[in-house]
Amino acid sequence: MKPFLAKAWVWIKRYLLAPLPALIIVAVALLLVAVGFKDIQIGGLLAKFFGKPEGKKAIDVANSVPDHRVDANGSLILIGTPDSKGITQAVVVPVETGGLFSDPTVVKVTPPGETKAITIHLPDGVKSGDVHQVVIVSPEIVAVTTKDNSKVTVGQVEDLLKKYGS
Repeated sequence: MKPFLAKAWVWIKRYLLAPLPALIIVAVALLLVAVGFKDIQIGGLLAKFFGKPEGKKAIDVANSVPDHRVDANGSLILIGTPDSKGITQAVVVPVETGGLFSDPTVVKVTPPGETKAITIHLPDGVKSGDVHQVVIVSPEIVAVTTKDNSKVTVGQVEDLLKKYGS
């Protein structure tokens, strides 16, 4: 009897109680759009009212290792480890675009393995809401050598590394 009551309560919530607040939310959203507000999204709120499951987020999917990504021994190639072709699956982190009172000309990203977010200043004309992804490229220089017959001296290379290195 208990499973029947639980199923009945879910049905009552979904088909009798949820439509009224959903209609109110849709009406308010339409009113706000008519007034001039843009980019209003109510799909997530409506999904909660109708009891839809949330599922995996895009970052969770991107940070999962596909079953067919295996090495010659048959073991999974983990994120950050290169495969036989030297291709590495990158770690995906969310872009923090800020809230209502934040600066629209910057976004923040916490690089993988770090705890502090870095601030990235956006180019002129680009707002934080326009940013979809940030690609951080930071190569590590282990050793730089020059050939004996090269016109570039070691001192020049060191000066360039000081100037353009991190």
